[in-house]
Amino acid sequence: MAVTLATCYVQARPLRILVGTYTENTPAEGVYLYNFDPLTAHSQLLSMAPSRNPSFVITSPDGSMAYAVNEFHDGREGVSSFVIDGNSISPLNSTRMPNEKVNGRDPCNILCTGKALVTSNYTGGTFSAFSISNEGLVGDLTQSFVPPQGKMAVHMHCAVISPDGKYIFGTNLGNDCIHRFDLLECDRPLGDVKTAWQHRGLEKFGPRHMVFSTDGKFAYLLCELGDRLVVFSYDNGELTPVQTLKAYKGKGRGSADIHLSPDGRFLYTSHRLKEDGIAIFSVNPQTGKVKRAGYQKTGIHPRNFAISPDGHWLLCACRDSNRIEVYSVNTKTGALTLMDKAIEVGAPVCIQFLP
Repeated sequence: MAVTLATCYVQARPLRILVGTYTENTPAEGVYLYNFDPLTAHSQLLSMAPSRNPSFVITSPDGSMAYAVNEFHDGREGVSSFVIDGNSISPLNSTRMPNEKVNGRDPCNILCTGKALVTSNYTGGTFSAFSISNEGLVGDLTQSFVPPQGKMAVHMHCAVISPDGKYIFGTNLGNDCIHRFDLLECDRPLGDVKTAWQHRGLEKFGPRHMVFSTDGKFAYLLCELGDRLVVFSYDNGELTPVQTLKAYKGKGRGSADIHLSPDGRFLYTSHRLKEDGIAIFSVNPQTGKVKRAGYQKTGIHPRNFAISPDGHWLLCACRDSNRIEVYSVNTKTGALTLMDKAIEVGAPVCIQFLP
């Protein structure tokens, strides 16, 4: 009985979520902090920190800090830090991209290594690293990686740390490849680099976002332009493709985000521009391969989504609908059911559950 009561107590505790937005020509004003009740799916706005186009936002490992890219391509692009104190979030500092040194236009993703922040710069076609002070302040640019120019314009889209903590993998949408860096435990985290995977087919795939399985044996890559899902086995820095399939049949060329359920049994991908929605896949835990399990239509432009730590809720940022849709998750089938619990917020772009 004691275990059951403790479990119920943990599940009943309100969760906090961060929401990044586009603020230019929208009702949004910055980064938003909400309470989310995992029993009722009710949300409550707690605080808002003013910021300009904080499109992608993350937290520090302990949840006391938040970091966001400021997504511009006209000299205003940069990185901002925020303090999270209980139910309040407030700006700490901002650092501009030094465009005279490196092209950091349109930073669209940010990774915290502990010692540094790594931004993926879409139009700039680079990865940039910034130091973090002991107080959490964003410091100066410490590194930039400019890949060789391929046949197409270079577009970086995300960077993730491998489950063994040895590497940073970065997607290059423009050159149809994934870069692998040795992860260095310092404010210059981008070590030796190699190409971990290269698509060489006639049809452009456009790698966008990737996730690793919780057991560290597999990786899943969503490709924006080809609407493809690529499954890899992973071992000591090596990615080996084991499956490639169409993620959805809408031909929108706007595939966006990808996440695994906390138990690893289901994989979800979001798709925009045509027949907007979320594709659902069941996962074979032995082989890592997936099977289609359904498709849930959503609001307009599901740019990003997040799954609650208990796996019972999926929150989808529908940018052009100016709301975050809330779905209950059937943990047996992976199916999604839209709830009448939407969070109304201007141009939501990114959702993160706080630790």
